[in-house]
Amino acid sequence: MSADGAPVPPLALTGPDGPWHPVREAFAAHGRAVVHSRWREWPPAGPQGPALDARDRRRLRTLPRPAARGRFVASRLLLKHLVAAVSDTTAEAVCLAYESGGRPYAVRPGGYRVEISLSHTGDLLVAGVSRRGRIGVDVEAAGRPMRYDDVGPRLCAPAERAALAGLAEPERERALLRLWTLKEAYTKALGRGMRLAFAEFEFEAMVSRGGWRFMVSEVSGGEKENGHLVSAVWRQHACSVGGFGRELVERPGGFGNNRMRADGGG
Repeated sequence: MSADGAPVPPLALTGPDGPWHPVREAFAAHGRAVVHSRWREWPPAGPQGPALDARDRRRLRTLPRPAARGRFVASRLLLKHLVAAVSDTTAEAVCLAYESGGRPYAVRPGGYRVEISLSHTGDLLVAGVSRRGRIGVDVEAAGRPMRYDDVGPRLCAPAERAALAGLAEPERERALLRLWTLKEAYTKALGRGMRLAFAEFEFEAMVSRGGWRFMVSEVSGGEKENGHLVSAVWRQHACSVGGFGRELVERPGGFGNNRMRADGGG
């Protein structure tokens, strides 16, 4: 198996106790790992877990709703434990930091940077970690309505609209949701987020000249809910941003009708 290898589906965690062995194995084999967990399975920050960093403590004070506060704390603890698990250190020793645009990353002992990404919907948290380059993750409920008339014009590039035109409505909704999560994950990896117009770049199922790869998986829901669609997009090589991604970061206003090509095979 190559160092990059085939995609590994998101791995389930049940709180700080993991299980972490499959995560370490995936990270050792592929240089990345994607995990999912329910936020209620994580303890509050404080005596039972690593303290929040200063910026996150300030953010926490702005969240009035208990559920939002609980989800926020759990997401930060998940990231700290994830980085600790693949870095042979403790969660308390991992610091979370943010680029100027808000994109998170982690710093482990010795000042080494670790690339991370986070997404959530409802009570589900999804996190990704990579040692080779940027990573972005996104999650949406698999049953989320996605009508083409509502989102197609602002989501799809011209070639994508043409490809979707011939699909029956249920298939088209599913394809739209898949495309939405992929573009969300990609722009998170770039650090552009919703500041990048989704209709201005195109996702194609082939190897990209920028070295980006992706996977889309479905995570089963609980007894009373449907599953979730999880997308991850990552840089295959050590370079932080390359190819089309570099063009978007360095010249975010100077593009149009571009193509993001990626390989679903990892």
